[in-house]
Amino acid sequence: MLYKTKFGDMDINDDQIITFENGIPGFPNLRKFILLARESDNPIHWLVSLENEFVAFPIVNPWIVCVDYSLNLSHLDIQELNIENQSDLNIWAILTIKDDPSQATINLLAPIVVNLKNRKAKQIIQEESNYSVRHLVKDEVEKSKKIIENSKTGSG
Repeated sequence: MLYKTKFGDMDINDDQIITFENGIPGFPNLRKFILLARESDNPIHWLVSLENEFVAFPIVNPWIVCVDYSLNLSHLDIQELNIENQSDLNIWAILTIKDDPSQATINLLAPIVVNLKNRKAKQIIQEESNYSVRHLVKDEVEKSKKIIENSKTGSG
């Protein structure tokens, strides 16, 4: 089926569609999305709405930015996404990219969890974590570099 998206008209098969049964916070009426990987944007991918041609979110694997990132799924999350195996999951964090890319932030509080097996997805708010919706990407990358270096030297 042909969809109008932020990236132009796209011919999308049903098996490519990711469904957010309850929408995304702030966009409760948008339920159908695709994951778009463009080589020119790597490692950034796009969560592209198929119901509003003006909506697409830049997303990234949170562990690329924050090596010690942790995610806790509740029993409700596991049930709603019908998760049977952790290897079926794809985890993403939404980026906010400003005019000055050095001020880009990442939302570590509310990752996007996609069950690739059934194509169900949910933005999960980790209420009992210390994460926020705006971590400076450059700060998280620097922290991650130190963690990696300390693990190599055995310090820290």
